Amino acid sequence: MIYIIGVLIGISLGLIGAGGAIVAVPAFVYLEGIPPTLASGYALFVVAIASAVASAQYMRQRLVDWRSVMAFGSTTIVSIAITRRVVMPVLPDVIAGIPRDSALMLAFAAVLLTAAYGMLRMPPKPHTGEPAHMGRLAAYGTIIGVISGILGVGGGFLMTPALVLWAGLDMKRAVATSLVLISANSAIGVAADLSGGVAYDWSFVRAFTVLTTVGIITGTALSRRIDGQRLKKSFGWFILAIGIAVAVRELSGLT
Repeated sequence: MIYIIGVLIGISLGLIGAGGAIVAVPAFVYLEGIPPTLASGYALFVVAIASAVASAQYMRQRLVDWRSVMAFGSTTIVSIAITRRVVMPVLPDVIAGIPRDSALMLAFAAVLLTAAYGMLRMPPKPHTGEPAHMGRLAAYGTIIGVISGILGVGGGFLMTPALVLWAGLDMKRAVATSLVLISANSAIGVAADLSGGVAYDWSFVRAFTVLTTVGIITGTALSRRIDGQRLKKSFGWFILAIGIAVAVRELSGLT
């Protein structure tokens, strides 16, 4: 089951530029019993490799908006590195009266639900052909870096809405651009983990990454045949369902 999920994660990344770590972290925690702090590192590694493969395909199609990459990347990379290297090792065992692992997963669910609301309520917006609000993108990148570092997500489920809303990109161009950013952010997070002495189960991580990469190649090919607006709505409902499932699972465990 976990390896089937790996392929599906890749397909979702190729189609919507997100969904990789959103599914990977809960799968690692609930199916494999991996602690959330370690599962987040595994997810970052998987997403870094798979997203790099998809990015190369989108680059050949000239769909990546490099100005948006620079606006996001200039702040996101710094904030995710600091979060993984400095903040994560000192998180207390109990946060606001809730065990750390449960608190992290509930925070994960809250971010998912917020992102889903934004995507489903986002009005259709024509592609302007010119990025805008670059300063706002840079500020948003800092927030995404912190969230990505703590929760172990590449940030695509937050980047894609921001690129559509604030950079004036159509959905497919936003997907391509977010994949470049996801790969860079995730790689920085993994580097921070490894430099801090975190030990990965490399046999498991490598096998999962290979299958996810196969899935992302498939998803990228499928994206050429699917309407961008339909992708956006599907993406919103997808992360809404994951958010509700994680919240229900964690809240039931606290009662």
